[in-house]
Order: sequence, then C-alpha cells, then structure tokens
Amino acid sequence: MTTETNPTKQTCPPPPESGEDFISLSEIVRMILRHRRKIAVFVLLVTAVSAVFFFLSPRQYMAEGFLQVIPPATPVDEKIDQASFETTIISHLQTIQSAFMAGEVASEVSTGAVKISSAVIGRSVKIIRPPKSNLIVLTTSSKSPDQAVAIIRTWIKKYLASMYKNNINVALCQIRLLLKKAQAGLMENQAKADLLRMRAEQIKPLVNLERGIDNTELWRELGENASAERLKNLSQIYIKGQEQSDEYLTVKTMLYGVDQTLAAAVANCRFLQEVESYLEYKARQIENHTVVTEPAQISSNAVQFAETMLKSTDLIEVGQPALKSSARGAMRKTAMAFFISLIVASFCAYLREWFKTIKI
Repeated sequence: MTTETNPTKQTCPPPPESGEDFISLSEIVRMILRHRRKIAVFVLLVTAVSAVFFFLSPRQYMAEGFLQVIPPATPVDEKIDQASFETTIISHLQTIQSAFMAGEVASEVSTGAVKISSAVIGRSVKIIRPPKSNLIVLTTSSKSPDQAVAIIRTWIKKYLASMYKNNINVALCQIRLLLKKAQAGLMENQAKADLLRMRAEQIKPLVNLERGIDNTELWRELGENASAERLKNLSQIYIKGQEQSDEYLTVKTMLYGVDQTLAAAVANCRFLQEVESYLEYKARQIENHTVVTEPAQISSNAVQFAETMLKSTDLIEVGQPALKSSARGAMRKTAMAFFISLIVASFCAYLREWFKTIKI
C-alpha cells in the first residue's frame, strides 16, 4: 500500500534522531529564511524609526575636565612613598565622587526655571582615574554645551573650595598644637627667669673686703725710728674695698640667657596667636559666605604665613574644562539598531520553527 504525498504541502523538518544532539547550521538558516519577508519588514521598520529618532534627537555635548594629584616633596635622592601616594589619590577620588559634591553642584547650576537634582547630576557626571596615573578625569554630557562645561567647571570649583576650607581646619589644628607647645615652653622659661631673679635678689652684687698690710720689710724700715705705741697704731692699719660677687655675676649671666629665650618664646606665642586669629577669620568668612571684618593688630608676617599654609595643596586643576565631542552618532546608533533588530527577528523566527518541531 502506497501513500501519496502532496508536493505543495510544506512540511516541517523531522526532529533530530536520538543520536543527534543539535540541528545543523544549514537547517537553522533554512528555518530562519522561511520568514525572510517578515524579518525584512521588521528590520526595515525598526531601522527607519531608529534613524528618524536618532537624527531628530537633540545633539549631546560632552565636556571634560582634569585634576592632578601632586606627589609629596622629597629630597632629590629619596624615592616617593608609592603606597602613601596611592592612598592620597584614592582619597581624592572617593571624596570628589561623594553625594555631597553632587548636591553642591546641583544647587549651583540650578536656575529659577530649571531645577536639577543631585541624583541627576550624580548620574550625568562620570569621574574616573586613568590606570597608573595621578589624574582624575571628570566628564559629562548635556544637550547644552554651556551647561555641560558649567557642570564640570562648577564641580571642580566646588571641590577645590572644599579642599581650601579643609586646609583652613587642618592649619588651625596644626597652629593650635604649635601654640600649645609654645605656651608650655613659655611657662617653663618664665619659671626659670623668676627663680633666677629671686636668687639674684638674695645675693649681694658687691663683696666688702678688708686687708692688712703684710710686708715684713716695710714694717722693719718703719719701726727703726718709731716708738712702740706708733708701731701698734701702724699694725692696726687695714685697706677696705669692694669687688663684684662671682656668684652674682654667674646668676646674672644665666638670667640674661633665660630672658632672651623668654623673649623669643613670648614673640613666638604672639605670632602664633595672630596666625590663629587670621585663620579663624578666614573660616568664619567661608562658613558665613559674607564679608567678615578682619581682626586688627595682625602683622603682615602672620598673614603671609597663614596664606602660605592655605595655598599648600596636593591637588591642582589641569587647564580649563572644555567640550570634548559634539557628534550626535546617529549613523552608528542606527547601524546598531539594524543589526540588533536583525538578530532579534532571526532568533524569533528560529524559535517559531523550533516550536513547530516540538509540537510534531
């Protein structure tokens, strides 16, 4: 008994035999090509929509800024402590990525009509460190080129301002420690000076001396024609005088040296107090964001010393933030949409044919 087959009837490929674990590549291609018209329509439709969307979408402008971490100063022949330097770089990188910085920048770039949240700013700004470098790179993209540059410039400015404020607090701690040591030394020198002054007051600066004439030859010549009574009077002759006390001179010399040290300690304490007052004035000025009256009677040396401490930093800005790229990338994105849609459509066609083999 024979069976007739209808040549016009499309049949699905038989399932793989028990010994076969997979379908051949040529069979997979045939399964996909059965839906080539649907695949072509889907791919063309997705590509056309993507092209219109990408070409009509606003251009994205990317801005870029750089910060450089400066290695600590060391003698010429001494190597840099790489572990410590690496810690400094990582500390700066973690701090500049903090949510606090994003909030500061958001409040700065937001205007009355346009409000930007710190979360949006945090997601839009990318902060990286290139491998094996001491650079920190900040990048962001925006529809407005001015806004992109403004975000990077504000981020860098705010971070440097926070570093300057931190330098004030660090300098205040250092100055107060130095002032504490100077005041302890001042008290010690003051106690020494008081003790030596008291000792000098107890010692007489001049010593009275009485000396008799001890010259046998002179007495023999004087006594040849003198009476015994006159000789008795001559024997009672004494020379009276005064001379400086050696002990008093020693104490006064020590007191002079201690007074010099005391005067230097007093001047050092006064100088450190002026520096402390100036740093406190700078801290109030930054904290209140207003003009604060500068304290009076601060020497120019104290101001210069304090400003030098505040300018000492291990982080500098390299150049100015600028636009890196303004390309829309529509062709590249459209091509990616074409290939992705083609892969998805082909995979769906293969799955449909594969499910048919399972049902059979």
